[in-house]
Amino acid sequence: MALESTVTVAGVSKRKAQGAHYTPPALVSALVTEALRGWKPSSPSWRLLDPACGSGNFLVAAAREIAQRVQEPMQAFLSTRVFGVDIDPVAVKLARSALLGLLPPRVSKATREKVAVALRKHLIVHDALVPTLDAQLGDAKFDLILGNPPFLNQLEKGTAASRERARVIADATDGAVRRYADLAAAFLLTNLSRLTRGGRLAFVMPQSFLSTGDARAARDAALAQANLCAIWSCNESLFEAASVRVCTLVLSPRRPRTLRRAFGASFEPLASSTSAPKIGDESWSNVLAEAFGAPIGRAVHQTPQRTIGGIAYATADFRDQYYGLAGFIREGGAPRLVTTGHIDLAHCNYGTRAVRALGVRYEEPSVDRVGLAKASKVMSAWMTTRLVPKILVATQTKVIEAWVDARGEVLPLVPLLIVTPREGVDVWQLAAALASPIVAARAVAHYAGSALSSTAIKLSAKQLLLMPLPSHEAAWLESAQHFKRASQESAAAARHAALSAFALASCHAHRLNATERRAMLEFWNRRVERR
Repeated sequence: MALESTVTVAGVSKRKAQGAHYTPPALVSALVTEALRGWKPSSPSWRLLDPACGSGNFLVAAAREIAQRVQEPMQAFLSTRVFGVDIDPVAVKLARSALLGLLPPRVSKATREKVAVALRKHLIVHDALVPTLDAQLGDAKFDLILGNPPFLNQLEKGTAASRERARVIADATDGAVRRYADLAAAFLLTNLSRLTRGGRLAFVMPQSFLSTGDARAARDAALAQANLCAIWSCNESLFEAASVRVCTLVLSPRRPRTLRRAFGASFEPLASSTSAPKIGDESWSNVLAEAFGAPIGRAVHQTPQRTIGGIAYATADFRDQYYGLAGFIREGGAPRLVTTGHIDLAHCNYGTRAVRALGVRYEEPSVDRVGLAKASKVMSAWMTTRLVPKILVATQTKVIEAWVDARGEVLPLVPLLIVTPREGVDVWQLAAALASPIVAARAVAHYAGSALSSTAIKLSAKQLLLMPLPSHEAAWLESAQHFKRASQESAAAARHAALSAFALASCHAHRLNATERRAMLEFWNRRVERR
């Protein structure tokens, strides 16, 4: 990646605006080692590329390793094999210098200059997403493509792509990278097309690529071109200047026998898996499910026969509703305005927990319904749809924290999820299905990496609707009764006891055997206690 810069543009450092961060040496070494595991050149003219080479860390590490393996003089290797691209001209110059530093001291001045000329030709300042790059790189395919592409959060003002840049990205990926998918996904897709038939691509990627709905089209597009050969991730943040958590992926057009897996900051290997992601899968996180902390079992991994979407609707409001309330939030009165900070499992802390809404602290926030209705017909219609019996689900939580608004008396504030029962569906049964330990476990297994915290759960409304329904009706009804009792308890100890009974009944409702129940309840209790 490009070098750190202290230059700021609109309050954002140049480095952040470019998505550039130093890659820790241990991560560079681990990715290069995995990329080269069992690898052999496919032809005498094979080539190596880093399309976001920065100051050359990956190219240097790979060159050291490969030159020894193929027993090729370093000067010949650097002159013909190594290619790099970056938009930062300073970083490209440093990458060339770093590679020149690999030459043995005894190499003549003439040979050193010859290698320097080749590196100036092969390490270039360019945008790796622009189609004209291929011609400048010689149009031939690459046997190895590796590196750490830029991470750019499309939700942040300082890093979101301009309209023109977004068009370039969409064109380069045939529309697979759009909306809020990270820019790294575009680098992955465009560079997969540069691989030889037996080549390998090894990238550091944001962990969110494994599980977010916005990256699903990119994941499917990747699998249409290649197979996942190896995967690693961790719960720690390895980058000093960025809080992003990462994973590494090794992909190849050639299908591997097994999927190699590793996890953690020490890159501990896990047992290889014969099950790899397929086109259409909701997530890739599930191949590391046990490492992320999910219990193993049928209920967690099997495709459900019936889902919450069959008995409920779910949605989430967005910025229009959020900012539409500006000027109409007040202290006290009705209807009450509930935020994600109010919601706990089977409990609403309204009136006992201060929260912030649109940057202002409130003890008991409410909405001026009359004033808002006069000011905006759109917001008035929104209020009507929200003041109905519903379940509010908080985000960024350790379990599925759901609370029932049985009378439809409160208005939700972004980013709460709003779940409403279909006609004839009991709201308490729906709540019990949503808050089930099984749903929390599936969320960890399938969507790890999408939340801000390594241990938190973040589901979209669509993902929530894909979660399984219980199949044992009597046990499901029992779990709903326990959940309702927990919701009505004012004392924390009594609520906890009711929730424990609810969790056990929910395991029975999903027909878990004794071993599965034990693992599920251990997972559930550990997360509930940490709340």
